[in-house]
Amino acid sequence: MTRQPRTLRLLAAIGLASAAPTLATAQEPTVEAEVGPPEAAATSPKTAPRLTTEQARLNLESFDIVWETIRDKHFDPDLNGVDWPSVREELRPKVAEAETMAEAREAMREMIARLDQSHFGIIAGSVYEAIDGDDDLQRGDGSAGLHVRVIDGEALVVFVEPGSPAEQAGVEPGWVVEQVEGKPISPVLEQVAEAFAEKTQFDLVAARAVERRLGGPVGSARTVTFRDGEDHPVELSLRLARPRGTMIRFGNLPPMPLDFESRIVDGDIPYLHWSCFFDPAGLIPKIGEVITSHLDAPGLILDLRGNPGGIGAMAMGICGFLFDEAGQTLGTMSTRETDLRFVVFPRPQTFTGPVAVLVDGCSASTSEIFAGGLQDLGRARVFGSRTAGAALPSVVTRLPNGDGFQYAFANYISADGQALEGSGVVPDHDVPPSRDALLRGEDPPLDAAIRWIRSQVR
Repeated sequence: MTRQPRTLRLLAAIGLASAAPTLATAQEPTVEAEVGPPEAAATSPKTAPRLTTEQARLNLESFDIVWETIRDKHFDPDLNGVDWPSVREELRPKVAEAETMAEAREAMREMIARLDQSHFGIIAGSVYEAIDGDDDLQRGDGSAGLHVRVIDGEALVVFVEPGSPAEQAGVEPGWVVEQVEGKPISPVLEQVAEAFAEKTQFDLVAARAVERRLGGPVGSARTVTFRDGEDHPVELSLRLARPRGTMIRFGNLPPMPLDFESRIVDGDIPYLHWSCFFDPAGLIPKIGEVITSHLDAPGLILDLRGNPGGIGAMAMGICGFLFDEAGQTLGTMSTRETDLRFVVFPRPQTFTGPVAVLVDGCSASTSEIFAGGLQDLGRARVFGSRTAGAALPSVVTRLPNGDGFQYAFANYISADGQALEGSGVVPDHDVPPSRDALLRGEDPPLDAAIRWIRSQVR
């Protein structure tokens, strides 16, 4: 079967709209380049074959694309003060003289490093394929209904959706995903860890690399080998079902499930979770109805764990239910053409009590703008793990030589003047997930948020 050119669908904060009131900052890039021939992809350093004439030509073509793209699309026309033509004159000959893919790639990475900014990078073709998924597995909207995070090098199940194929098969939080269709997960995670060492986006990319392998067409099956709570291997066949929630389409993004949940925890505290920032006409009224129906509650918990972002302006609309004073600004996003200030306009009815926001390494983009803005303005306490540090709208495209190229086309500065990109939102209360707690049926970030709310005096 002939596969269409692919682009990395799970890296960073991807914006597909310009800086306008409907600015989107979700994790899905547009496709801007065709996939190069397979022989141009990265190879193992152990073999490191010499480049063919055609591969050398594709590397030079790729270098030129990267250089020109940064020159033409970087949000700072001065390129952070870097003499960009001189960089090209210095480093293009290194690509031309490279004898291996690793040498050519290193020269391109050196060029990008001169910018001294995150969210710009070269992704080796082998890593690109590892993250994007297994060619032998069909794509589709089907879901097993389980969510993973990579903890200590293992794909840990952190949540099992009620009524999902995973729950019906007996999968529990705290189990470890070890194989999908007989193929081990650990080599994939090792590749991702090597490529994203010291980067805040590791949690996001690693989790999505595993979850993509667990997905497929609705009605198809995935054979998954887990390690259960007793460390025994358990092999299950999971029949994939439609994702929970409503499938949302926005721009060039593939369909994305939007799931909204609200309930009362610990007797009288409203808890809200939504899976992405899309469908403003449907989602914002739902959130507002819950909040305004509990104005006298002792506190409010907003769960953004696993939320990859979406339409940036929705952060302003939702925050309007949490501020009774006009003029508050969550931050500013800038492109070459314009600035977009994320200004909050209070609603007629607002909640003034304590607000706790739950985040993790898969909270990105608009989730970071939302959580970081509330934190900077002193309106909320943040619980969980550091977010993805992927607040910028960016594109990941495939180069002619088979590697991936990621670049940002906007910058975002939070309310306190700090860049979220590459650093993420640091929780006020660092409560990372642990296997032991999950196996005991506990939710440490949620429990910590409840304790904090109870400690506040209205």
